Amino acid sequence: MFKEIGEVDVVRKPIPDPGPNEAVVRTTTAMVCTTDVHNVRGAIPVEPNVTLGHEAVGVVHTLGSAVEGFSEGDRVAVAGVTPCFQCDYCQRGLHPMPGQDAGRG
Repeated sequence: MFKEIGEVDVVRKPIPDPGPNEAVVRTTTAMVCTTDVHNVRGAIPVEPNVTLGHEAVGVVHTLGSAVEGFSEGDRVAVAGVTPCFQCDYCQRGLHPMPGQDAGRG
């Protein structure tokens, strides 16, 4: 977890309940990304107490009521950028452009 510029910590957080179109993934392996390093150094603004990391693999723990095509227990890779499926780029099947947040295109 990012505590403040220059400080991180390992903390226990409650397991969230997924929304209808979400899945909770139990991370089994994760990597520190260069973006995380930039966050900790203060180069990219991040709110305190944010969980870092977006390059991971794991097991589907819980599925939202509208999720199809996955089952609890499936092994999955977590994408570095989660598509919103609503912006122009996602509608055309493209990844968000560099510097563009998914869902804000």
